[in-house]
Amino acid sequence: MPVSDSRPISVAMIGLRGIPASYGGVERAVEELSVRLAERGHAVTVYGRKSYCDTTISHHRGVSLRYLPAIDTKHLEAATHTAAAVVDATRRGFDVIHLHATGPGMFSVIPRLARVPTVVTIQGLDWRREKWGTLASAVLRMASRVSATVPSETIVVSHTLRRIFEETMGAQTTYIPNGVDTDSLEETAPVEGLEPGRFTLFLGRLVPEKGVHTLIRAFAQVDTTQRLAIAGSSSHSDDYVAELQRLAAADERVVMLGPRYGPEKAWLLRNARVFAQPSTIEGLPLTLLEAVACGAYTVVSDIDENVEAVTSGNRHLGSIFRTGDVADLAAKVAAAIDDPDRAEQRELGSELVEEYDWGRIASATEDVYRRVIAARNT
Repeated sequence: MPVSDSRPISVAMIGLRGIPASYGGVERAVEELSVRLAERGHAVTVYGRKSYCDTTISHHRGVSLRYLPAIDTKHLEAATHTAAAVVDATRRGFDVIHLHATGPGMFSVIPRLARVPTVVTIQGLDWRREKWGTLASAVLRMASRVSATVPSETIVVSHTLRRIFEETMGAQTTYIPNGVDTDSLEETAPVEGLEPGRFTLFLGRLVPEKGVHTLIRAFAQVDTTQRLAIAGSSSHSDDYVAELQRLAAADERVVMLGPRYGPEKAWLLRNARVFAQPSTIEGLPLTLLEAVACGAYTVVSDIDENVEAVTSGNRHLGSIFRTGDVADLAAKVAAAIDDPDRAEQRELGSELVEEYDWGRIASATEDVYRRVIAARNT
């Protein structure tokens, strides 16, 4: 029987470590989306990994939580948990199964064979990430093709991703970005050892494609008494984190903060003199959007995904440097420390953030769900 425009939809969210989010962008995006869908009256279940979550929590902000095990290794964690979750969700009769990221999207074949409406959100070109070897990259490339062609509908979080999938695979996708929750950035708590307005900030996962090594080397060329704060944690990338620590040890101005969440994270974003995003690969960088929302002066690499996130009309926020170019990054950071135009930054940031409103994003996602349910029932 077709689902009417008013009937609540039951949705299974799969492909993340779990919520409440305390890890990466996918987790935060799924949490914000799930909560708002639940507020709209839908029955949302998020599948989490037992090794990551507090399994004593059965609900979070109106969202049901279900936990399954995973093999906790770099190559098998996501795959084993997703496979188990997809089989479980397919048996439980959800109206829609929503998979997040290209690796988990490979398992969209299972619910599609069972004629369960299936949506995949592609967050980035995962096969290009430097932490993967040749075999893993090949598997993720195949998973990207599956994610773009097998589901009932595929969502991409940036215009750049939509163009890439259309040009390389002929796949038609739906653009729905991730969003920014400005309310969560209001409460702040100072971070010891840092002074407001006297540090450049990197905030994100410490993996090679984030380019933190480039940032530390560039900062070594900047003549300033200000500090460089690196906030983030490993993601099966301990060797890389050790390399960053060695680089940081050579410059007393560099401080490795480890992961920072909640009020401390908000304080960092609101008080940084400069926010640096030197990445070589992104989907839609949530932390960059949060920095924009906080009025931070941004210095970003010139990959399309970063440029898209800091562009409003014909104007760019902050500065853009040549990806991987240490000297260019050093020059842009030095100029930003000396004389960033913060008034214009905040004005443009306000314009940009309007596009990334979670209420609008939840509404657009609900429309996708109703389309795929209607298509199944016709």
